[in-house]
Amino acid sequence: MRKALSRVRRTVGVHGSPNFNRRPEGATIDTLVIHYTALELAPSLEILSAPEAQVSTHFVIDRDGTICQLVGMADRAWHAGHSAIHGRADVNSYSVGIDLVFVPGVDEQYPGEQWAAMVDLVKALMRVLPIKSENVVGHEHVALPPGRKQDPGPLFDWNKLRSALSAPGHPGRGADARRNRKSKIENRKSRVA
Repeated sequence: MRKALSRVRRTVGVHGSPNFNRRPEGATIDTLVIHYTALELAPSLEILSAPEAQVSTHFVIDRDGTICQLVGMADRAWHAGHSAIHGRADVNSYSVGIDLVFVPGVDEQYPGEQWAAMVDLVKALMRVLPIKSENVVGHEHVALPPGRKQDPGPLFDWNKLRSALSAPGHPGRGADARRNRKSKIENRKSRVA
């Protein structure tokens, strides 16, 4: 995982949060949930690191593209709350949380440097985890009851993200792409034999 993250263009600083626990045994990390912080970076990191807040995320990306890691990938960050996707509850147990520094009513867009850092991070995670594009979602898509959360909100360009993740050379199909390559190699070997 560290090797994949080292390919991300921006520096990944470790800030650390005590608000996490272990993932359930055998949990497969196959979902990525995007949030906005609704606060500037410093107060966001303060809240996400305060034990009494009982909230955290794996990564926070500032407007300039700087990435801070708060919770290790092997651990279960507390970012999605009461949630479900594709009929599975407890999204925190099998997901990665990414928070973008964005303040509704103040910010008019997600800045280019932040967007590029997010795409780099998502692609790096999809290279090493079996996360499919359709499981890259917003908090608004998984929060229960529906409508409880609005982030990353209407200014987040999902079509632009989907396009970036389906671009040529994108490894984002994770385990699916690896299985397909392995299958093609095995087919070639069987034809030769």
